[in-house]
Amino acid sequence: MAAGSSGAPRLGDDVERLFDRVGSIAAVGLGPALDQLADHIRELLPVDVVLVQASDEYEPEEVSRGCSVSDDEAARSLRSMLTPAGTDPFGLAEEAIESGSSVRWSRLWAKPAELARLEDAAEHGVPAGAIRNLTSDASGVAVPLRTAYHPSLGAVSLLNLGGDTPVPDRYADELEALAPEISLAVRNHQLAARGQRTRRVLEAVIGSSRLGLVVSDLRGRITIVNETFAQLAESNRDELQGMPIRKLVSERLKWRFTNPDEFEERVLPLYDDPTTVDESYQDTVSGRIVKHYSGPASDDGGAVLGRVEVFTDATESQQALRAARRLAEERVELLEREERRAQEEVALTRAGHLMASAMSRADIHEHLIEQAEKLVQADKSAVLVVDGAGDATPAATRGFAKETVKRMHFRAGEGIVGRVFANRRPFICNDTASESRLATDIVVPEGIRSFIHMPLVLGERTYGLFSVNSSRPRAFGERELRVLTELARHATSALQNALQFEQERHIAETLQRALLPQTLPSVKGLDLAALYQASPGSQVGGDLYNVWTLPDGRCAVLVGDVSGKGVEAASVTAMVRHMADALSQTEQRPGPLLSRLNDLLVARLPSSSLVTLVLAVIDPESDELRWCCAGHPPPMMVDVEGRVRVLDHHDPPCGAFASTEYVEHRETFEPGERLFLYTDGLIEARRNELFFGEAGVEQALSEAFSEPPETLARSVYSAARLWCSGKLSDDVAIAVVERTDPSGTGARPRIR
Repeated sequence: MAAGSSGAPRLGDDVERLFDRVGSIAAVGLGPALDQLADHIRELLPVDVVLVQASDEYEPEEVSRGCSVSDDEAARSLRSMLTPAGTDPFGLAEEAIESGSSVRWSRLWAKPAELARLEDAAEHGVPAGAIRNLTSDASGVAVPLRTAYHPSLGAVSLLNLGGDTPVPDRYADELEALAPEISLAVRNHQLAARGQRTRRVLEAVIGSSRLGLVVSDLRGRITIVNETFAQLAESNRDELQGMPIRKLVSERLKWRFTNPDEFEERVLPLYDDPTTVDESYQDTVSGRIVKHYSGPASDDGGAVLGRVEVFTDATESQQALRAARRLAEERVELLEREERRAQEEVALTRAGHLMASAMSRADIHEHLIEQAEKLVQADKSAVLVVDGAGDATPAATRGFAKETVKRMHFRAGEGIVGRVFANRRPFICNDTASESRLATDIVVPEGIRSFIHMPLVLGERTYGLFSVNSSRPRAFGERELRVLTELARHATSALQNALQFEQERHIAETLQRALLPQTLPSVKGLDLAALYQASPGSQVGGDLYNVWTLPDGRCAVLVGDVSGKGVEAASVTAMVRHMADALSQTEQRPGPLLSRLNDLLVARLPSSSLVTLVLAVIDPESDELRWCCAGHPPPMMVDVEGRVRVLDHHDPPCGAFASTEYVEHRETFEPGERLFLYTDGLIEARRNELFFGEAGVEQALSEAFSEPPETLARSVYSAARLWCSGKLSDDVAIAVVERTDPSGTGARPRIR
C-alpha cells in the first residue's frame, strides 16, 4: 500500500510541472484527459486511488470520470471494478459537491448511509461485495471542483486502501489550493470536447447536405468544405481545405459556369468586404442551374468570423420559373401582337374610309402613299399609273427628289415594274445590292436598299402600282406585305368608284355646259349677270338658270333647282330649261307657264324628283315685274338706297302635284333697283350648326348694293363661302337683273 511518509514530495513543489502536464493533454478526448489528470495528481500525491469526476454544465446527469491507481494488486482490482460501472460507489465526490467543501473520511463504511449507497450500486450491476472487501479499511479525501459559471463542476477523490496508511490531512489542504487550476483545466477540456463534438456534428450535417457549402476565414482561406461542393468544383475535399477562396474561384470554380468571366467579376469583389451579401442564379456547363448565396459568417455577438458560400441546385424551380416566365412573355407577346393587329385593322379601316370618301383619283393617290408610309414606316413612296400605251409614269410621289421623279418612266414589259404589271403580283426586294434588274438611276441616288411594289388591279385591268421604299435592307416582311395588300384592296375599290364618278361627272359637266347659256341676251333697260358654282368635289347638280327674250319683247329670267345629282339630275335640268323656253313661245305669263310646265313634269319626272323654280318676266318699258315662285327660295329686291325686300310667296314645287294653279305676282321695277334670284345652296352654307340663311343674303346685298350686277353676284357668293370657311355643301346658281335708264342702250351683259 502507498504510504504518506514524511519523505513524500510536497504538491506545492511541483505545481508548475503539473500545469505543464495538464496543458499537454489538451489534444485528447475528455475521458482520457481526466485519466491522465488523475495520473499526474497521483504522482504528486502518492495514494492508492485518484478519482476525477466532472459533470456537464447543461446536462448534470452526464458525468465523466478519470481514474488512476497504484501498482498494488488490490488497487488494480478495484480499478477493474470501477471502470465498467462508471459510478462512484463511495459517495465521496457527491458529498464534496453537495457540501461545497473538502470531505475527509478516516473509514469509508462507518455510516449506514454509506452501506445503503453501496447496496444501491449493487442493484445497478456494481460488484458491491468485492468493492467492500477491498475497501473495508480504506480512508479518503474529496475536494470539490468549481468555476465561476459552473459551481458544481465535479470533484477529486483520493483513497488509501490500507487502514494503517490513511490519506494525510495535508493532501486535502494542498489539493484544495490547487483545485481552481484543476477546475480550469477540467473546464477547458469539457469545452474542447464539446467543441469537437459540435464540429463533428457540424461536419456530419454539412457532409450529408445536398447543398454545396464552403466556409472561409477572414484571411480568405477555406476552413470547411463539403463533398457536394467538391463535386461541383471537380476537386478533392482534402485538396480544397486551406486553399485561398479567390484562387479556387479564379482557377477552378468559374469554369463550371456557362459565363465564367461574369461569375468571377461578380464574386471576387465580395471578398473585399466580409459583410457583403449577394445572391444570384448561375447556369452550369452541365445544364444545371445553381443558386449561389454568399454572406458573412458571424458569432452570437455579431462579430464576423469569415464568409460562407452556399450553392443550391435550383434547376427544377428555376426551369419551372423560366418556363412560366416564357409562357407569360409569350402571352404578353401574343396580346401585343393581337393589339397591333387590331390597331392595324382600325388603321386600315380608317385608310379605306379616307380613300373611299375621296372624290378624285389624285386625292386617292395622295391618301394611298400617306397611309402606306404610316403603316409600314417607309422612307419614300410613289404611285405609278399605266397609260394607254402600257407605260407607267408617276401620279404621286413622296420623299423622292424632283430629278428622280422626272426619270420615273417605265416602258411596258421592261424591268421589275413591267414584271409586276404582267403577273399582277407584289414584288419584294430585300436588298437592292443583290438585285441586278433595278433601275439604278433611281435606286442609287435615292439610297434605296429595300422596297415593295404592290400592283393596283381594277377587275381585268392593271391600273398601276404603288411602291414603298426604305433606306434599310430587309425593312419589309410578311407583316408589311399583308398590310399593303389590304391597303391596295381599299385603294382599288376607291379608284374604281372614282373612275366611275369621273366618268359620270364628265358626262354631267358636258350636259351642264350644254344646259347653261354661254351668253346672256342684251336687253334695253336691263343690266344682266349670272353665276354658277358647283360645290367642291361634288357631282354636277341640278341647279340651272336661263335668260331669254320673249316673242313680245319682254325678258324672262328663270332660276331653278332639280333634286338629285349627276347625269339624271342634269338630264332633268335640260328638260326643264328647254320646256320652259318652248312653252314661253305661246304663253308669256309666268303663272300659266309654270302651271303648264308642272303638268308636263308630273308625267315625266322620276318619282323621287322635284323641281323648284322662280320665273320673272320683266317689261322695261312699263317698269313692271311679273314673277311666280314654285317652292323656291324667294326673290329679293334691292332699292337704290340698298334696302332689301323679300318677295315672299310660295307655291308647290313643279312635278309634285298635277293641275296645280300657280299664282302670278306683280311688282314695279324702277331704274336703279336690282332683282336677285338664287338657289338654296347659297342660304344653306353652314358654320357649325348655323346657316347663312336669308338674313346673310340680305346683309351681303345691303353691303354691296352699289356694285354692278356681276360684282354683286360674286360678293354675295363670297360672303356665303366665308361664312362656311369655303365648305359649301351644294351648288349655287345666281341671277342679278339691274333696271337701268330705259332711254339708254342696255349695259353689256355679264356672265360667269
